[in-house]
Amino acid sequence: MRSYLLIAPELVMLASALLAMFADVLPVRGRRVAAWIGAAGAAAALVIALAVGPGSVTLFGSMLRFDSLAVFARAATAGLTSVYLLWLAGNGASVGRTREATTLALLAAMGAMLMSGARDLVLLFLTMEAATMPAYVLIGFDRGDERGLEGALKYFLLSMVTSLVMLYGMAFLFGMSGTTSLDGLRVTAFGSLGLIAAVLTIVGLLAKLAAAPFHYWSPDAYAGAPAFSVAFVSSVPKIAGVVALVRVVGVLGPQVRGLTDVMLTVAVASMVIGNFAAFGQKDVRRLMAYSGVAHVGYLLLALAGGTEAGSIGAVLYAVAYAVPSMAIMFVVAEEGPTLDDMDGLLSRRPLAAWAMLVFLLSLVGVPPLAGFFGKLYMFSAALDAGLVWPVVLAFAFSAVSAGYYFGIVRSAFLGQRPRAVRVRSTRNRAADVAIAICLLATVLLGLLAGPMLSVLGYALR
Repeated sequence: MRSYLLIAPELVMLASALLAMFADVLPVRGRRVAAWIGAAGAAAALVIALAVGPGSVTLFGSMLRFDSLAVFARAATAGLTSVYLLWLAGNGASVGRTREATTLALLAAMGAMLMSGARDLVLLFLTMEAATMPAYVLIGFDRGDERGLEGALKYFLLSMVTSLVMLYGMAFLFGMSGTTSLDGLRVTAFGSLGLIAAVLTIVGLLAKLAAAPFHYWSPDAYAGAPAFSVAFVSSVPKIAGVVALVRVVGVLGPQVRGLTDVMLTVAVASMVIGNFAAFGQKDVRRLMAYSGVAHVGYLLLALAGGTEAGSIGAVLYAVAYAVPSMAIMFVVAEEGPTLDDMDGLLSRRPLAAWAMLVFLLSLVGVPPLAGFFGKLYMFSAALDAGLVWPVVLAFAFSAVSAGYYFGIVRSAFLGQRPRAVRVRSTRNRAADVAIAICLLATVLLGLLAGPMLSVLGYALR
């Protein structure tokens, strides 16, 4: 019975989701009550996850185990979800249907937290779908917006197709190994068939992460969805997706010749397509969608090296990317989705403008922010693996990305929004606190990168 206490954070998330779902019948009612319940529940899950810590105890027939890597990912997921719901509580009047949004976010986060500890192909697939299905609804949250519904449909259809492809690959792996346990997969003797099975298996994860060429859903889905939905979908579930990819590639990479070449090809394609397509975008949501494709390319480059250091750096960078990305979309949700909506942000909300600058600098990779150290460790690992020209390309694209990020900065600091179109924000102090927490986390993740990498490195040895 004591071993099942290890999933107490996920149980707290589930209980919070149920409370939020039925918030209308609680003694204390209000538009923001559900979001406050969810934020408190996610914060409690974060504390419990850190208190329980890593362990070697397995659950459900060794299908689930929370090592240090899983604890880091589930704590980051719970923490980001708590911040997201705190912002939602501060913007309940403008968001509308806060109860439904809170429930969906908590359920998706719960699936992602379980996914980070999955050690079996079956559980990995089930938890991946549990983390993804609520995201479909969040993307199409505005039922009156045809673009949002179209984006949600594209997301759903591509996700379903790639999930079926992933299942097909898992079936091959099971047939070759006689087990669905990640630790028991043995495909070395099957040559090209093993490579096919491995590629089919990782396709589903690549699609969830919006890696090229499976990225086509993300720009349309993000541009049609409410910005507050994009804030969650584009950041929180990706942490668990990266952890799952690290585990699968870590097991299959040494056994399957050519898998790292496939990862390198996808990484380069993602960097090229993502960075070039981001230029010229006037909608910040589409810009951030293509930016996300590029950043996934950096992550895959670290994994293509096939080293433990690269895997560790990728997981750290997944969190370092998620925090500023979510915060940027918070500001977009409050101000408007286009670059013109950012005009005059410095004069209206100077703290938000300077925070936005810090978030964008972190995504570029400027020290001492989180993005810099994440890229430093990832690219160093790739260099140690002999991937010189892809790392040079990644460095070049990191510098190039400053060009399209500068469009946001230029609008915020140099643009002038006419008084006639200024809209009074409906946010309260909770929303500002959420953005401030993201700002603090962006700085601390950079300053504390060394100790966190030490903990994660121990988990992967």
